[in-house]
Amino acid sequence: MTDSNPNHSPRIERHLERVFRDADEVGLSLVRDVLDEPPGRWYGQLVVNTYDSLSDQQDPETIIPAAGAIELLRGYVRLRSRLFITHTDEHVHSPTMDPTPALLAGDYLYTAAFSSLGSITGTGSSDCFDTLTTVLETITEAFARIYTSAGSSDDEQTKFLDETTGSLGEAAAALGATLAGFDDPTRTHCERLGRKLSIARQIHFILDVEANEAMVIPPSFDERQFRMHAERSRNDAAQAFDTLSETADVTRLRAFADVTVTGHD
Repeated sequence: MTDSNPNHSPRIERHLERVFRDADEVGLSLVRDVLDEPPGRWYGQLVVNTYDSLSDQQDPETIIPAAGAIELLRGYVRLRSRLFITHTDEHVHSPTMDPTPALLAGDYLYTAAFSSLGSITGTGSSDCFDTLTTVLETITEAFARIYTSAGSSDDEQTKFLDETTGSLGEAAAALGATLAGFDDPTRTHCERLGRKLSIARQIHFILDVEANEAMVIPPSFDERQFRMHAERSRNDAAQAFDTLSETADVTRLRAFADVTVTGHD
């Protein structure tokens, strides 16, 4: 495991700045807006912290593009959520968006996410593309289902979170594990960890912070059901940590989770 600073946000930020400049040049200022809120680059940091916990080498040229890719995809997901979301009396939401520039910005974001992976060479690069493709398909299907149904049950609401923010966290951890040279079963445990941490974190933003800081928000939800789902997710993440600790030093990854997720509630 490396001894690098566990806060990798500045390095990810520098990588994304090139994307911002290109988007500004073609008049897509919405790309910068959606990627700047909220700050922190949590998903990108999850990629790098997973990699650092499993790898004996530090290779920023490989891992930072992967971290950038997941942040670009996060921006795409956030933008899609803002397009679809309905206003409620209980929660503050972003203003209604002009769909044309939002759709163009969304296309730019997911295209840039795959382009970011293009600079990765060697073992695991094709698996990274497969991971991003799979999570994009899952998220797209989740949005289509939740916003075209006449109504949604509690189970469908939590499933929506699992398939959007949960899938993105799973993909982030999978990218880190893949580039560290790990496959099943270690990668499976990392994927479970990333999914559950991401769900718990997202529910925190929906219920306990301002809703407009959340990446996705279902059109309706039951707060009690969500709190129970967050607690189950934290428990599952703790079990995944215990399993991973049997074969890897996950001290840094656990510290990252304690600061950014499990210490919230």
